[in-house]
Formats: sequence, structure tokens, C-alpha cells
Amino acid sequence: MGEYGKLKYILAVGLPKSQERLLEQNFSDKENAFRTFEVLPDTCLYLYGYFDSEVSGAKIIKKPAESFPDDFLQYPPQETLIVTAESCCLELANTYDIAAVAYLEPGRNAFFGEDGKALSADLYAEGFDEIGPVYLERIYARHHRLPWKILETKRCIVQEFSMEWLPDLFSLYAGEGMTDYIEPLYEYEKEKEYQRAYIENMYCFYGFGMWIVRQKDTGKLIGRAGLECREDLDGEMELGYAIGVPWQNQGYAAEVCTEILSYAKEELGVSHICCVIEPGNERSVRLAQKLGFVLEKELVLDQRVMLKYEKKL
Repeated sequence: MGEYGKLKYILAVGLPKSQERLLEQNFSDKENAFRTFEVLPDTCLYLYGYFDSEVSGAKIIKKPAESFPDDFLQYPPQETLIVTAESCCLELANTYDIAAVAYLEPGRNAFFGEDGKALSADLYAEGFDEIGPVYLERIYARHHRLPWKILETKRCIVQEFSMEWLPDLFSLYAGEGMTDYIEPLYEYEKEKEYQRAYIENMYCFYGFGMWIVRQKDTGKLIGRAGLECREDLDGEMELGYAIGVPWQNQGYAAEVCTEILSYAKEELGVSHICCVIEPGNERSVRLAQKLGFVLEKELVLDQRVMLKYEKKL
């Protein structure tokens, strides 16, 4: 199964043939083979359209459109995502709490059920040029309030924070010297409410933020790293990172941050990024320089003198 645990069936129903071909191409794209077959190893794309016969391919199954109503109940709602241009299919998704992507044909801007009420979708798409398996899996995950897996490095997985990791986060921050140069956590109940709001507002609205870093071989939470827009820096994108004491001086921060910088450039379209470091934090200064950041200026933030480093991506 996929990283989010349960997505097995992607049902594309009632799409124009041109859009079906784009979805099929995105699932079969050899350049995205790692993402397609590692991130979604047990998930199939079922294309319901007007085909001469049923054809099975590499995780793509084609079926005639008229077979969909009879087939529908075999797909468990918690394991399914629907991609459709049909109001009746979107109504099924709304009724059974199924993640859904609605295709907006030219001139269309809404879908309505038989009772005349507007139907909702997790995404309204005008085309599928850039919508592939990873994108659809993330739509599914967001619908079910599951954390996104952002990227992998040789030794680590970087993913969104979820509440199950809160005790581990407190253990991480309890390490000696861990909060010498970063803000400590709130007391437990306040931090819990803060993290819940952060997940809902930061991840769901922006699609990025501070993530957790897990060790691949043990699954342990070993740090945090990510991207945030700083209002006090006129909205500039900032790289942040903190590795737990037992895993420091082992190259984890450089390994993770290198991939996050690539993610910022390639996935988010960021052209330059900054990091803000408190004077005296020599470990962070060395890491910033190793990553190619250059000292731009000294400034005062929250009544504290800070060093601002910048890097062009």
C-alpha cells in the first residue's frame, strides 16, 4: 500500500479521452517510475471509459463506462479516490466520504446533485497535465487528514507532523542544549493545540511548513526541518532545521537540508531562500555555509540580534 496506508483504487470516470490519456501517461511515465511504483506500490488506476475491451497494464486497468455503477460497491470508500466529470459520481463521493477530484470542462464551474445542492470536491482540475499518482495520493491524504510524506534521503524520511508524534517531539526537545538557539515548546496542552492549528492552517493552506525527520532504519523521530514564510522578513522563504542531540555531528542536517532545498526549487518554484541564525550558533553557521548560504546582513528580530544568510536556488 502507499505511504498513507490505504489508497488502493483511483477511479477515473466520465473523463474526456484527452484527459484519460494524460492520466494514463502520468501513471506510466518512466521518468516518474520511482514515485509511481515506490510511493503507490499497490494502487491501481481504473479508467472507466468507452473502450473496445478491458485492458490491464502497469497499474492501469481500463473498463467500459457502463460497468462503473455495478462495480462501484466493490471499492471501499476509505481506500478509494474518484476522478470524474460526472455529477452523479461526485455525488457518490460526497455521500460515501470518498476523496474526489472534479474535472471542470470548459465553461463549467460547479457540480450539483439531484436535489439541486452544490457538490464538493477536494480539487477542481481544468486538466491533468501535471496531475500524477503522487499528487493524487496527497489529495487522498489531505481528505483523510493524513500526513504527507515530503521526501526521502539516503537515511531519512521527511514528512508532515501528526499528533501521534507529540510525545516524541517533547522527548526530542528535552535533549541537553537542544533549545539553546531555538524556541522551546509550549507546555503540553498548549503545544497540542498549537500543533493542531498548525496542521490545519499551515499544511492545508500552504502545502509546506516545518516537518519532522525520521530515521529510515529505526523509524525514530530525530529532528525537524522545513520551510516557512517569515512575515517579519517581508514573506521571504526561510529554511529551518534542528537535529536531536544523539544524532548531531553525523551529517543528518546537511543530508536533509540539501534535499529540502531541491524540493523548494523543483516542487515549490522558489528562486531564493534565507536562514536566520543567532550569533554564537557556530554549528548552524557552518551548516549554512556548507549548503551554499552567504551572509547578507545583521538584523534585529523580536529584540534579538540575528544573522541573515541567503542562497539563490
